Amino acid sequence: MGPASSLDTRLYRAALSLYPPAFRREFSPDMVRDFDEARHEAQVTDQGCGLWTFRAQMITDLASTVVWQWLRTGLPFIVVLAVTGPLIAASALASLWRPVSIVLPRETADADMIVLELLVAVVLFVIAATIIFTLWFTRPIRRRIRP
Repeated sequence: MGPASSLDTRLYRAALSLYPPAFRREFSPDMVRDFDEARHEAQVTDQGCGLWTFRAQMITDLASTVVWQWLRTGLPFIVVLAVTGPLIAASALASLWRPVSIVLPRETADADMIVLELLVAVVLFVIAATIIFTLWFTRPIRRRIRP
């Protein structure tokens, strides 16, 4: 096979890095071999459009299977749960704080600065809680993935 084959194979191998690590370790050698064989067959059978049709089919197959394999790991669901939990908590805190009027001391020159500081504190709380929940919920998955 010529230099175009090696470029296609290198691009395909790079695209395999989009798969979850456990899937990649188990199946990537076979997938690359099958890709090379199918590419060679497409090149031999039809010199013109066959190779481009093959590439288009591989791109669509790659896109769908990458998404499917990540969904099978359960990680996207865990991340969604880890993000929604802190957002719901922050929303509940915000709704409880709404009726309370904050009285600023007279020495405060800029009330907008205090509101900005409160907003930054809430955002940092959401980010920290998301990281903590994600690490907590993915702990069993990370243990399972390690060799």
